[in-house]
Amino acid sequence: MSTMTVANETGFKAGEWLLLADYGVLARRNMVVSWSCVIALSLVVSIWLPMSALSFQQASVARAASSLVHGAAAFALYLAVSHRLRNNKDPVAAYLSTGLERFALLFRGCLLIGAIGSAGLIFTYLATASAPPLKDAFLAELDGYLGFHWPSFLRAINDRPFLADLLVKAYVSTAAMTQGVVIWLSMRGQGERLSEFLAVLCLSSLGLAVGMLLAPAAGAFIYFEPARELFNNFTPGRDMWPFLDAFNRLRDGSLTEIDISAVQGVVSFPSFHTMLGIVTTYALRDTRTLFIPAAIINGLMVVATLPVGGHYLVDTLAGAAISIAACHGLRHGFGNRASSRQSIGLSSRAAPALILSAMPLLSRLKSGTREYVFVMIAACLVTYIVIDNLRGQF
Repeated sequence: MSTMTVANETGFKAGEWLLLADYGVLARRNMVVSWSCVIALSLVVSIWLPMSALSFQQASVARAASSLVHGAAAFALYLAVSHRLRNNKDPVAAYLSTGLERFALLFRGCLLIGAIGSAGLIFTYLATASAPPLKDAFLAELDGYLGFHWPSFLRAINDRPFLADLLVKAYVSTAAMTQGVVIWLSMRGQGERLSEFLAVLCLSSLGLAVGMLLAPAAGAFIYFEPARELFNNFTPGRDMWPFLDAFNRLRDGSLTEIDISAVQGVVSFPSFHTMLGIVTTYALRDTRTLFIPAAIINGLMVVATLPVGGHYLVDTLAGAAISIAACHGLRHGFGNRASSRQSIGLSSRAAPALILSAMPLLSRLKSGTREYVFVMIAACLVTYIVIDNLRGQF
């Protein structure tokens, strides 16, 4: 049942539209988890940001506002075209309606990714700017216990120029891989699988937030300070690890404005690249023609996080553990109680939009008490750790 059909029967409800309710009960549940993670991180950021020395760059705020205006215009166009096609039985109109719904699904997915990405990146800047004591020596020691020596691994890869170049290309493929998965699932109308991908991504982002507070680190490149000849085959003529400029400037206080359109990853522990590699591969598990290439590329990318991303081995292991736990928790912790091939209408008792009122929505969940408890524990855990960290800064 499409969104337009549902809207014709009961009237359009923005809250349920954002929750992908037209793609089934399980999709709705996944999106509740996703938006709850967004609310948790946004709440922390809204409390922390005024207490910090950071602020938003005015130009980036204007660009963000422009993006919101364009998004609102696209949404208005979607509603207008949906209304125009709602009773048209012409085959061309049916084809257009299907295409419109697929693009609407893509729009909803991108909206959620934009929300969790913005909140998460601002959170990482705030956490880095608080300049907590770094745990690099501890992480390097853990690597030693595992029998891994980062400089030796860097040298071994650098001595093989083809392999070094291959790993660099695999590492930079992460963004394209993530975008490709979202587009693929949306264009195929796999709303439930897209909602699962988004929920796992959001839960992993919460894990990243907690992990970087528990073990803040500059990364193996800073800690070991490798000589130029140890990585000269990775990026000939260019410097490695460009994010270090933002990292250092945040910690010394010289970077005080956040350019939303040009933020850089500043997290060493855990590895977010590893998380994305596992999450995107997991999302394609039922499509063999895409799963195998994705698994190979992402496998190389995970290896590349060590020399190219400057991560410790334990960074990668922690990132993998968090994303796997998110996949397992979402799939088994809540229980699968809906079919991916069934859609549901919008109930007349549907909850209001989550971003406008989180608690009324959570209180009306029909998926069981465990979901409510899980979401609240995740939100409270992040809030508690951040507040506890702030007490040492003020």
